[in-house]
Amino acid sequence: MSEIDWSHLTFTEHMTEAAAVVGTCQVVLDFGEGARVAYEIQVLRHLKGGDGQPFFALGRRQDGDATYRPLGEGPTPEAALQDCLSRAGVHHRRLVKQAAD
Repeated sequence: MSEIDWSHLTFTEHMTEAAAVVGTCQVVLDFGEGARVAYEIQVLRHLKGGDGQPFFALGRRQDGDATYRPLGEGPTPEAALQDCLSRAGVHHRRLVKQAAD
């Protein structure tokens, strides 16, 4: 499959946001017994909209729990992914700490 040349598309006024997938990965965070969670993370590039950084990454839990979906942004795909991973890690460390208290 060939690469899409996004500059040839017209995003109308009714298409308020658009993004293209840059890459995906699977990540497992393991903070000990009973504190393991798996994410699928997509890294996307803004095509229209997106007032912040040009790239963002969004995590989705593999177990279907949608109570928290980490979101990261950055000037590069790698920076957006790193930001997303960091946010996911901080969130789950807090949950583990709260469960222990």
